[in-house]
Amino acid sequence: MGDCNYLGGNEKCQIVVEETWKVLRLLGVDERYLRLKWVSASEGNVFAKEVRDFTELLRKLGRNPLAESGGNVLEPVDSATA
Repeated sequence: MGDCNYLGGNEKCQIVVEETWKVLRLLGVDERYLRLKWVSASEGNVFAKEVRDFTELLRKLGRNPLAESGGNVLEPVDSATA
């Protein structure tokens, strides 16, 4: 990590992904639906394997529970009674 050509873009991405994993856990969504792997531009074969592995995992995990619920994972709070 840290060898990104775009001045630390991969380090910023790591932070965003870690925060997104936290949100997914709060929503009760398996954080494996989001994956971050570092692959150099010269590692096409590694990239292809990562994509295949992730696709296989997504098939095993099944449809995203948020999609199944129409995105309604939280009940709205009525501010007049809360």
